[in-house]
Amino acid sequence: MFEDLSYEELKRRANAPLSGRVVAMLKARGERRSVAAGEKLFRVDDRPYPFVYAVSATVQVRDLDGLVLGTFEPGQFTGELGLLLGQTSFADCIALEPGEVVLVAAPGIAELVQVDPEVSDVLLPAFAARRLLLIRRQQGTLTLVGHQGMPALQSVLEYAERNRIPYRWLDPADLMQKEESRKLAADGSGVKVVVRGRYVLHDPSVAEVARALGLELATGHCDPVDLIIAGAGPAGLSAAVYGASEGLRTILFDDVAIGGQSAASSRIENFLGFPTGVSGADLAFRAELQAIKFGARVTVPRRAQKLRPSALPGLHEVTLDDGTVLLGRAVVIATGARYRKLGVPEEERFQGAGLYYAATELEARVTKGQEVVVVGGGNSAGQAAMFLATRASFVHLIHRGQDLSSTMSKYLVERLRRAANVKIETRSQVVELFGEEHLRSVKIRDGEGHVVERRVGGLFIMIGADPCTGWLTETVRLDSRGFVLTGEDCRADAPAPYNVFQTSLPGVFAVGDVRSGSVKRVASAVGEGSVVVQAVHTRLASLPQVTS
Repeated sequence: MFEDLSYEELKRRANAPLSGRVVAMLKARGERRSVAAGEKLFRVDDRPYPFVYAVSATVQVRDLDGLVLGTFEPGQFTGELGLLLGQTSFADCIALEPGEVVLVAAPGIAELVQVDPEVSDVLLPAFAARRLLLIRRQQGTLTLVGHQGMPALQSVLEYAERNRIPYRWLDPADLMQKEESRKLAADGSGVKVVVRGRYVLHDPSVAEVARALGLELATGHCDPVDLIIAGAGPAGLSAAVYGASEGLRTILFDDVAIGGQSAASSRIENFLGFPTGVSGADLAFRAELQAIKFGARVTVPRRAQKLRPSALPGLHEVTLDDGTVLLGRAVVIATGARYRKLGVPEEERFQGAGLYYAATELEARVTKGQEVVVVGGGNSAGQAAMFLATRASFVHLIHRGQDLSSTMSKYLVERLRRAANVKIETRSQVVELFGEEHLRSVKIRDGEGHVVERRVGGLFIMIGADPCTGWLTETVRLDSRGFVLTGEDCRADAPAPYNVFQTSLPGVFAVGDVRSGSVKRVASAVGEGSVVVQAVHTRLASLPQVTS
């Protein structure tokens, strides 16, 4: 739907014509007024900023460097996904030719997208196409300056890639980019992130970059909502789509990226309705668009620190990492699991510098043409190995078990065995890592005790995950491995269907990989996220209405 579209097709969708009825709806919701040539309708970093429909004027959107991001003649309109997400503006909008425009406030556009299918069918694809065009053009938001392999750079690159934030990367080691890199980072050291041509951040954290981009909006919304969803993987996104579409005031947040671990999968081939496969990132993007369409509030990165019942009757409090407290009548825990570490010396030091827990296009670019090692025996490891085999010179799949048949889908095992540049090494494990600033080689021990050192461009660890439940230890019951207990495992007296996903704390539910006993599959997580909304409705029906 998105990833495979040509540049020309994206442009066509981005500039789709509006029907007379849609124009009439916009005029009814907006303010019609005259503008003079040179007048600014909104500026960089404005929030809120309006949607602009050009009646007889011509308007232009350009960044602070004067780069034109779009020119809109009479009958056309401005806007992209940031308008629906409540982000700050990344550009100025200036009238080129005088005339009339219609200005519609962002909440008005969001409401129209939710309630009017004809408006939604034209504006949502247009906004999505414009975001993807900005990404392909590397325009509109971030400029990153840093040497390849620097962990701080890798973190921001991963954040931008997985959250569809337009960026361009300048490598000081590239002779073609050296001069521009020097101008933006005069001291030549560390990582520099230039935000919208205005702010320069030095070795920033992902949270600092997000704040500079204005992506903290949802955390400022402190009135009680119907549903708080912690975790934006398949289960959380599904709950957000179904909850918001059924009229629940919904906030969804995640501490890494939209899509969770599934977004790092290069290709999912066993998800219903996608016979040729779909990348995790594209699936997450589609789901995010649906959630936004129905009015869910989405914010990344935000990490939950604490969950507890509120002093206000019928409410729960979720405290976030910046101290913000969200109030909700129901909470869905969908925090999934974090990548399990290999447990060898130097692992932390090489993370993001040759050692990775995901295999996306970002990591594949860094390791292109080199030998790589993938560790793991599940489907995620198999998918990563097949994906990397199209970029790397050779892939070694290391698995400590006797064979792959009991842990990996048959179709993947057969593909790996037939791949010319993939070698499966069972009864083996990585035991040592070597390198200076970047990982350069690994030692692998086989089942006979023989150890070989292999020079690699990257080490990819796919050995499962541990539940993200550290913030819940004092609130809900967990099993011996840290997964959330639900249903009869913790509250045998709870009425069905309320008991299936109900935790030991009434009004708090758990779905997806974080739930004890769940099937660890994308489709299962999506199903649980959709079904839990029924239990949420049952919960809400038993509570008095809470007004803000």
